Amino acid sequence: MGLIGFVVLIVIGAIAGGGKSGNQSSTNTASRGNSQEKVYGLNEVAQDGDLAFTATTVTTAKSLGNSYTLKNAQGMFYVVTLKIENRGNKTATFDSSMAKVTDDQGREFERSIEGQTAKGMAQGNVDLFLQQIQPSLSVTGDLVFDLPADIKNPMLIVKGSVFGQGTKIKLQ
Repeated sequence: MGLIGFVVLIVIGAIAGGGKSGNQSSTNTASRGNSQEKVYGLNEVAQDGDLAFTATTVTTAKSLGNSYTLKNAQGMFYVVTLKIENRGNKTATFDSSMAKVTDDQGREFERSIEGQTAKGMAQGNVDLFLQQIQPSLSVTGDLVFDLPADIKNPMLIVKGSVFGQGTKIKLQ
């Protein structure tokens, strides 16, 4: 329980602190408020801090799991297969809470724990929750989001650290 509490405190601190870090370049800071911020597509490498992200596939499903773990989406499950490479010199930990989806209405969606669990238990795929990634190595896993069936312009926003600015990857 102590680790979960610690993670919750870090996330709350990131939200309250505006997610800013002292080691960001002035170029990144200037472009954050700029509407011409770079948006990446599938199979393009998007970097934030020491972590490089590549969304390789996006699939949708009304339900996930098998006969024992079946979970129906409230809307539609979006399963994003994400490769994360550590380009830094130290071990990095990626917490799936460092990823969210936004849409053209400004709504924010966190990963679906129920969908993630149903898929993972049925198929044994890597869950990116608290994954450690060693320098110069990568991990690939799935992130599951339960999104409205009629969502427009969903964007995956991934951060290289809890305090990272984040980078956008177009999901459609």
